[in-house]
Amino acid sequence: MAPDPVARLAIVPLAAADVDALTVVMTRSFDDDARRHLGAERGGPPGYDTGEFLRRWGLDPAASAFQAVVDGRPVGAVIAFPQETGHHVLGCVFTDPEVQRRGVGGALMRHVEELHPGLSWTLETPASATSNHRFYVEKCGYEKVAERDEPDGVGVMFVFRKGA
Repeated sequence: MAPDPVARLAIVPLAAADVDALTVVMTRSFDDDARRHLGAERGGPPGYDTGEFLRRWGLDPAASAFQAVVDGRPVGAVIAFPQETGHHVLGCVFTDPEVQRRGVGGALMRHVEELHPGLSWTLETPASATSNHRFYVEKCGYEKVAERDEPDGVGVMFVFRKGA
């Protein structure tokens, strides 16, 4: 991939036909996180590596889901759940390790935040995912507001919020 993927970035709605190709990217992204933060070869939410996660959440009619495409190739996605109250929820954002720390994740976040302005945005991420924490705080303007135990074996989750 050339030095500046954001210069060639398109953000387009996620469609059912995109799930298989995007699942490959999601698997690389989450497995990379598992290696860096947990010392495990694989790891992610249920269905992250089969397409079931994207089919369930990315194609949910209540979701606002988009993929990042560079040179015709998917390199990431974002799934958000806008709420009528204006207190929106970020369900998931991921980028291919090949384009991480190069502006793609930030572009995805800005896209959904600008598309759905509101009073606040909330998200959760594993306590172990320290690079996610830095991204959300330093690049996206979120702050950590809580911690909670996830009963599905994920461990401690950090809750981040932006806005009221």
